[in-house]
Amino acid sequence: MANIKAGDDIFFTKTMAEVLEKQGYYDDALTIYKILADSAQADAAIAEKIERLKGIAEKRRRTKPVS
Repeated sequence: MANIKAGDDIFFTKTMAEVLEKQGYYDDALTIYKILADSAQADAAIAEKIERLKGIAEKRRRTKPVS
């Protein structure tokens, strides 16, 4: 999902990001929140989620076993 951009033919919503987050797709949820933050007026809730998910995603990348 990291290759998806705001101009693509896909709907990015807070709800979609929340569903992905609940399913454990933190990087995908983070991507959507970043797109929403770039395309919408400043939203403190989105900014907070971005910071929280950055931490979760980074922690998961560090603890993921190398294959």
